[in-house]
Amino acid sequence: MLHHIAVRPVGENQDGFFLWAMIILPILSLCAYVGDAFYFYHVAHHTTPSLYEGLLSTILILFAYLQYCAPIKSRALRLAYHILLYILIEVGHIGYILTYSYKKNVFSVIIFVGWMLCDTVFTAALIYCRVYRGCERERERERGHLSRLDVHIDAENKDIFHFISRLDVILALFIPIFLNADFSTTTRDNIAFFLLFDFFSEKYEHFHRAWIKACLYLFAAVTTVSIACEWLYFGFHTDIFHQITDISELVAACFCYTLIIMQFFPYHFKSSYSEGRKQQLQGAAADTQLDARV
Repeated sequence: MLHHIAVRPVGENQDGFFLWAMIILPILSLCAYVGDAFYFYHVAHHTTPSLYEGLLSTILILFAYLQYCAPIKSRALRLAYHILLYILIEVGHIGYILTYSYKKNVFSVIIFVGWMLCDTVFTAALIYCRVYRGCERERERERGHLSRLDVHIDAENKDIFHFISRLDVILALFIPIFLNADFSTTTRDNIAFFLLFDFFSEKYEHFHRAWIKACLYLFAAVTTVSIACEWLYFGFHTDIFHQITDISELVAACFCYTLIIMQFFPYHFKSSYSEGRKQQLQGAAADTQLDARV
């Protein structure tokens, strides 16, 4: 059943559990985001503050960004998958917009409208790269050529365990914030961004074009500004730090999405790396055909 739905990514031999995890975890992360958003909406109508500040979605949101390498074989299923994730994240954004509208917080409403637009553009770009141009990719693979739209930064099972181990350390610092009624967190994605630019930087030596290098540097810099201002907000409770944090997080998301889309195109990588990917793809295609015959 697995080989009819999922395709093994290039690299190490990933087991079936990992392949299913890469498909299911983004869905779970956005379901948690929707739940946290409407829980926040529910709490906003009560005078007693909640001790829960969306910790679950903050932990899991990282995996929503890895949807770009979800190993789904069928183009139709890939389309349905990305549309499903898009609907979930937009519903979550709407939940927060309703909450901040009720609180008459115009600034936060504008921020989440920006998130809605950003996620719309990103999903459209993913569908273009992974679905619309899928036919060309499959034809080039059949001819033995490397497609210009293959994923160049794959996640492997060791990366998932690396993410989990780093989350344990980071959350040990942030859990007191999430469980303290005197504080209110202002961001959702900063922890994910911290782990993602570390993940993307592992391929930096293979980057060729200045655009993708600059995008990674700016992504790291803006994420650092967002995290720093959030801690300043906790220390001084000044609204300007809150606003800088929210704007920086949205800008960091734009750079992260841009980097993800750039990595689909091999001219952003050194030719030696692209050639290595080509040989790996040919080997993976041969293994897939052998498995199908068996």
